[in-house]
Amino acid sequence: MYLSDRDIKHMLNELNIECSDVEYPFNPEEQIQPCSIDLRLSNVFWEPSNFKRLDLRRSRLLEVSPRRFWKKKTLGNGECITLKPGKMLLGRTYEKFTIPNSFAGKIEGRSSFSRLGLSVHCTGDFINPGYRGQMPLEIINHSRATIKIFPHLPICQLIIVPLSSNPERGYGHEELQSKYMDDDGGPSYWWRDKRIARLQAAFEEVNLEIRIQEQILERVGIQEPEVIERFETFLGKKPVANLDSADSLLEEFARSEDRTRTKDKMITGGCYALFPILASASLGALYYSQAFTWGHYVVFGVTLLSLLLFGYALLDTPKEYLGTGETRKLLNK
Repeated sequence: MYLSDRDIKHMLNELNIECSDVEYPFNPEEQIQPCSIDLRLSNVFWEPSNFKRLDLRRSRLLEVSPRRFWKKKTLGNGECITLKPGKMLLGRTYEKFTIPNSFAGKIEGRSSFSRLGLSVHCTGDFINPGYRGQMPLEIINHSRATIKIFPHLPICQLIIVPLSSNPERGYGHEELQSKYMDDDGGPSYWWRDKRIARLQAAFEEVNLEIRIQEQILERVGIQEPEVIERFETFLGKKPVANLDSADSLLEEFARSEDRTRTKDKMITGGCYALFPILASASLGALYYSQAFTWGHYVVFGVTLLSLLLFGYALLDTPKEYLGTGETRKLLNK
């Protein structure tokens, strides 16, 4: 059973709807529908970065830099954000609200936007009794067209569902270890779920891995996200049987970082040296030769390739490393 507009109006004080901008207040006459409340988009979004895999076994590493796979973007007045076909971004409702203990809530999309191919959640539509905050939205573009969205767009609706009785423990109760009370609507904290922790502990090889991760984090502290990502890749290639010593694992990773740094320096140095030479040769060939031969095309092709490598050296080589020298300094602190 859903609450009707009549009942929703009677419980507005309990819902305690707040809006942060006085220019965009909550308007009951416009936003309360026959059995729902229209909610609007906030100006805060989280865009996924370019990551290809997420290993759900490595929960401890996510605590180091939990949101490194996402980029937060706050829009100003008149600005919009682009959502390409098949892509997802995280948003949140502009309105902050409370679900009273005797009710549950549901977030649903609105027909006008669903007909454009926009969905506002990825199965995460349910709101527990006692929750308060700005409801997170997983906005996905299912259409073939690029769509631009903007703050205060009335993209979803809140449905209030009465319960058969008050729950013994509402959302936020200390025994439940609720993760998202007054959350900012950003990326998931899935690894903080106590059942996930028990599941990981049930597998000896994963439990061992977590112990090693904890020891390593105690030794090196918080590093740049790109360093942690390389450590995850390094760890994923190691057999479980070899994960028996934090110190030896850290030493091996440091040596790997030293090799990565040396390789990157060679690539960068080679590109800095090679590109000017080949560019000069190409210009000389154009200036002094009246007829093109296959040799000219080879020079031009190699020059173009060196230009691509030059761009790679400038943009894609790591800027931070956790090599032998850095590790030694950290451990001697």
